[in-house]
Amino acid sequence: MKKYQSIASSLIQFIDEGYYVNRLPNIRDMMDFFNVSQSTITQALQQLIKLNKIYNKPNVGYFIINNNSNTLTHDNCYDFSTASTSWTDFPIDSYIQCLEPSLWHEKPNLFTYGPIAGSYSLKKSFQEILENDQIFVKEDQIIITSGTQEALHILSLMMIDNNEKILVEQPTYHLVNNLIERLKLNYTTYNRNLNDINMLEFEKVIKENRPKYVYLMPRLHNPLGTTMKENDKVKLLKMANKYAFYIIEDDYLGDYEKDKTYKSLYEMDNNECVIYLKSFSKIMFPGQRLGFAVLPNNLVQKFLDIKEIINIQTNVISQSIMQTFINSGLYNYHKNKIIDKHQQKVNKLRHSLNKYFKDYEFNDNHKMHTIIKLPKTINISVLYDNLYKYNVLVDDYRKNYIKDYKHNYKFLKINTANISKDKIDIGLQLIHLSLEKSKLF
Repeated sequence: MKKYQSIASSLIQFIDEGYYVNRLPNIRDMMDFFNVSQSTITQALQQLIKLNKIYNKPNVGYFIINNNSNTLTHDNCYDFSTASTSWTDFPIDSYIQCLEPSLWHEKPNLFTYGPIAGSYSLKKSFQEILENDQIFVKEDQIIITSGTQEALHILSLMMIDNNEKILVEQPTYHLVNNLIERLKLNYTTYNRNLNDINMLEFEKVIKENRPKYVYLMPRLHNPLGTTMKENDKVKLLKMANKYAFYIIEDDYLGDYEKDKTYKSLYEMDNNECVIYLKSFSKIMFPGQRLGFAVLPNNLVQKFLDIKEIINIQTNVISQSIMQTFINSGLYNYHKNKIIDKHQQKVNKLRHSLNKYFKDYEFNDNHKMHTIIKLPKTINISVLYDNLYKYNVLVDDYRKNYIKDYKHNYKFLKINTANISKDKIDIGLQLIHLSLEKSKLF
């Protein structure tokens, strides 16, 4: 590593750890601190500018870019809208260092098409990651995809091909609703409450509608943040065997679950009725477009046939960089760092919720996807207008319901992944103020 790259890396660490908050020291002070020339410091600063870590005000100095990267004028923005890792938390310099060896390693393969199912070595690494979570799979059942979304798209096309029905909870992951609406899938819904699944009512819907697939997020549900109880998972698997349907288990937030006693549906399944999906978008970054599906043996070839048509192979460079990132130990290090930092934010959120929202019902799972249940007296349009005026960003819960769905609850979604810890308390105060101003009298 060249001297200026080493200095750039050190400056990023100082920024991430809070030693430099708003701006960097002047160039002369940095020259003395690192004992290097002005040109070396200038090269390091240019590196940070390229990484969107800092920006330069001519004749004034170098300033640190706020967590909200959309615009430099939103210093007072409170972003509770996304569960994706903040770009300021990702070790982009380390990722870039993985790029060059990956390019050289994959040079011969860049001009040919690789395996449809994905890189053999990366599948092996994913297999080992799953084994660490006590999920044991065969390598040939793992299909690497361009994120969970591609896997869901392929499964949707399989349903269309056979005119099969899918059951989805309401509310659920908004892109699943989009798939259903835009591909005109044959579907049915289960209207769940905000805390758990009523298994008797769920079985009634299954029995009456006989879906071939059931889409669920058993762990850290999006948007509700709930996790299925162990006995409910047992009942669900018995149901799948009894009524002959596949469970699509979307475990995209599984990394945030530190309870080692938790068992995935795939782990508990003895009848090959679970399709397991995992994404890396919340630990790595969405633009990487990488995930995988673990399929029952009898669905593997059909899945591959359709994948070959819509996407001959998942991006070779993304796969190779991920392989290097895992092999270097950076993946585990970064994952643990992100989760620990997230837990600190969640603890802060919990404290603020208990302080300002005693008169509201909210889930308290200390992990991901906190929701505040809203009373009927809240005017949603007025609420969003008020939040906008206070520069508070939240995701609209209405897209988590299929269009024109009649039984939706009003709730506010709160995520802390993209907001600094010191802004959470003020942000919650502004949300409470917006709610009080949005009540119908």
